Amino acid sequence: MNSRPPSLLRALLRSLLWPSLIAIAAGLVLSFWTVRQEYDEMLDIGLNNKAHLLLENLTMQDEGILGLSEVSDLLAFEARILDPEERTLFWYIDSEGHILQRSGLATPDMMPREQPEGFFTEHDYRFRVLSAEGMPKRRIVVGEPLVERNEAMRDILAGVMLSFAALVLIMAYAASRALQGAARKIDGLSEDIAAKSEHNLSPIDRAFSFAEFEPAIDTLDELMARLDAAINAERDFATVAAHELRTPVAICLAQAQRLKATAATEADAAKAAAVEQGLKRLARLIERLLQLSRAQSGLGTDAEADDLNMVLRLLLSELSERKPKALRLNILPPEGVYMSHINPDAFGIILNNLFDNALKYSDGPQGIVIDASQAGVITVSNDCDVLTEQEIQEIKQRFGRKSNLADGYGLGLSIVQALCEQTGCDFDIFSPMIGQTRGFVARITLP
Repeated sequence: MNSRPPSLLRALLRSLLWPSLIAIAAGLVLSFWTVRQEYDEMLDIGLNNKAHLLLENLTMQDEGILGLSEVSDLLAFEARILDPEERTLFWYIDSEGHILQRSGLATPDMMPREQPEGFFTEHDYRFRVLSAEGMPKRRIVVGEPLVERNEAMRDILAGVMLSFAALVLIMAYAASRALQGAARKIDGLSEDIAAKSEHNLSPIDRAFSFAEFEPAIDTLDELMARLDAAINAERDFATVAAHELRTPVAICLAQAQRLKATAATEADAAKAAAVEQGLKRLARLIERLLQLSRAQSGLGTDAEADDLNMVLRLLLSELSERKPKALRLNILPPEGVYMSHINPDAFGIILNNLFDNALKYSDGPQGIVIDASQAGVITVSNDCDVLTEQEIQEIKQRFGRKSNLADGYGLGLSIVQALCEQTGCDFDIFSPMIGQTRGFVARITLP
């Protein structure tokens, strides 16, 4: 089943062209019929005049006024200018139906059997039967071949059809160009709307709009303005709350450490240590919330390029200092310079979250491997139990964790993913490690 929506351009073309084609076809038939009627009427007038002329001269011959040669000469010019099949035929008939006179090509078998007074068509000829006035016993049958008429009508029909065909092509071309121009504006409007996101809720560009779209665009602009205000309020709350909590948490942590150092008994020291660990977790959560707020605010890129390898070397040095001594860490450092428009702070947040994730979940003998030897590609691997496809999809989501018992908040990888989308980095995670049956791999490919 094809779920693709119908094309507006094709629908408009069909709705415009089909009625036009029907109207043009009807106009063609009507024009042909009208021209045929008028042309036949004009030629019938000529045929009627010819019949009257011949009958009058033949009557005058009967009365002895004209000689036979003079009547024969009336149609002699046709032999000089017309082919035999285009010449006029006539029969001069008495009351008994005997042929008194006829034209040279008018054989008896060509004469129509029925001869009603007036005009009729038979044997590819147009006939006019006319009775003599004062001599009702005699009449003349004059016939003109339809060859010339049919040829003229074919030429007229061909000319009219060519004219209408040219009109159809011009109409189709003009309609197609007009609709394509409108479709391009609609495509521009669609692309502008599609570009809107939580980081870009600016008003829609009216350069691609039509008057009919204005009410809908006004409504969308109002909705985006309200959504932008709500998102900014949420970000401001998270940022302000995290900043405001930093100081009291730091004070509480210092007091807990002091109580732990001055505890009189081991039980009191253990209680103070538990409070200290809880406050440290809270401090890490506050740090993650601040990072999430910065990621959502559009931290992504800068106008000026920076050397990201310098940032990477600094972060790798810090990682080497803060890792547990028992943890195995293998680093393949970057070489040279890698200039990029990615914001260094955003790059640092991405890497620190990946490093923290590896430190938190590495529990095997192979430890952590960080490969930055390939320009623009950073791979962070850690030895751990293999993850299922469902677990991989879950940890990509905000607050998603491999285990509810893990010492984390499920924000790290979601922050990485959000910043990668803003900076144009490719973020891939998979498990197990390549060529292994264990492990987890996160790979960042810089643009």
